Amino acid sequence: MTERWRGGGRLIIVDETGDRLAPLLRPGSTASGDHATDEHPGFSPDGRWIVFASTRDRGDGRTSLWLAAARADATPVRLTTGTAADVDPTWAPDGDAIVFASDRAGDGAIDLHRLSLTPGPDQPRAAAPPERVTHGAGHELAPSLAGRRLVLQVVEPDGGRSWIAELQADGELIALTDGPSDGGPALAPDGATLAYSTARLRADGGRDLDVVVIDGDGRELPGLALVGSDEGAPAWSADGRWLFATSIVRDADGAPRLPSVVHVDTWARPARIRMLRDVAGAAPRLGPALAPGDLDQTALGRNPDHAIALAQALAELDEAAAAAAARDRRGRLHPAP
Repeated sequence: MTERWRGGGRLIIVDETGDRLAPLLRPGSTASGDHATDEHPGFSPDGRWIVFASTRDRGDGRTSLWLAAARADATPVRLTTGTAADVDPTWAPDGDAIVFASDRAGDGAIDLHRLSLTPGPDQPRAAAPPERVTHGAGHELAPSLAGRRLVLQVVEPDGGRSWIAELQADGELIALTDGPSDGGPALAPDGATLAYSTARLRADGGRDLDVVVIDGDGRELPGLALVGSDEGAPAWSADGRWLFATSIVRDADGAPRLPSVVHVDTWARPARIRMLRDVAGAAPRLGPALAPGDLDQTALGRNPDHAIALAQALAELDEAAAAAAARDRRGRLHPAP
């Protein structure tokens, strides 16, 4: 997942309790020397590689695609070049390509592209320039693949309505949801169950983002809905049992205050939402990616309820902010000679 760090974002490896095991990558920087932001990670089907979007080596704040071995302190290699913004990478089920969103077509639209890979001496390499996959009237983002299915988020050209669609073999996009604010689709490994975020009306008239889960017959299953926070970026475990997502608490002005990673056992009744929380303390985290393989169900089941962990994390942030303000006041009253 991504953890906010020194003005940027770094990819870290965590275990089922949320404890940070290690940074995934060696630190990177932008062309201007600032700390880079690494985000949107995705494991290859065999678990050996991770693709991600990053501002590394860029001077425009945009992201390119990078590839790294799935081990601590890996050295990443850049996959895409040019001035385009490449985002939302995901692997094809057979591991021979990466599908991602980009504005590289040059017509102002964001479309899905496919980057074929070929084995290299140390790690996979791009086999050819990216190939454009979608040509819709709107923007196509956030691809998710399982089996022969590819679903994605469609956004109207003016940035208005958004909904979930499925790409057909003939290139047609078939709407799966009505919108108006649906995004971040994630197909479960069975290829039928779909999770996505949607805006729902709260009792006070405001809007709240929740993660909705529907099965192949369109029936709604337990998802991720929390009061006072927005849930998005769902991700499934390899067995389709555990659903993870980012949960963002916002301040009074709507600015993100604390993004955290939460999970739910979709097989349990009732379904309880828990937080992946590092014992070292609160840290802004988002964008979980899960390695293929079994998870420690006992460890996940011991994680704290989201409400309890959130209250503790926010209290820690308040204490840290108060301590920083006190140091600042002391510095102004007693400046260094």
